[in-house]
Amino acid sequence: MTGAVRRLSRHLEEILAGLALVIVVAAVCWGVLTRYVTAQPATWSGEIAAIAFAWMVFLGAAAGFKYQMHISVDLLLVVLPAPWRRTAQALGDALVMLFIFYVIWLAVRFNLEALNVPTPVLRMPAAVLYASVLAGFAFMAVRYAQLIRHRLTGAAGPMFQLPVAGERRA
Repeated sequence: MTGAVRRLSRHLEEILAGLALVIVVAAVCWGVLTRYVTAQPATWSGEIAAIAFAWMVFLGAAAGFKYQMHISVDLLLVVLPAPWRRTAQALGDALVMLFIFYVIWLAVRFNLEALNVPTPVLRMPAAVLYASVLAGFAFMAVRYAQLIRHRLTGAAGPMFQLPVAGERRA
């Protein structure tokens, strides 16, 4: 895998969430500009901003998931003996993956139902909005599977580290 493709696959959630943030800011600015400067307010800008915001939230949550930034309580894990700790960790991983796949299943069902429901202003399928849940949890499933594989190989330390400003990583 080339360096550019590797970087893209490592940071796809952040790239897409960043793009959604740019769309949110642009749509809101355009909406404000057209409402207060011109005589024709852009009614579509609020809907575009809401859709992009949902994508930003769920892709950002997936990025936080990748870096293990979501809250977890490991009080019990640290006091258990090593064999029990591994078993408890495996059980926890299985429960998390089950939850992720359950939400993916629900999101697929919800998106299929929303295909024929138009959005209020632009009249596009509401599934465009709800697909953000599916995409975010799909990224979470992939990243958590990678994390489980990382743990099973016995590798020490986190699998993904937050990029530091000004530092170049491969």
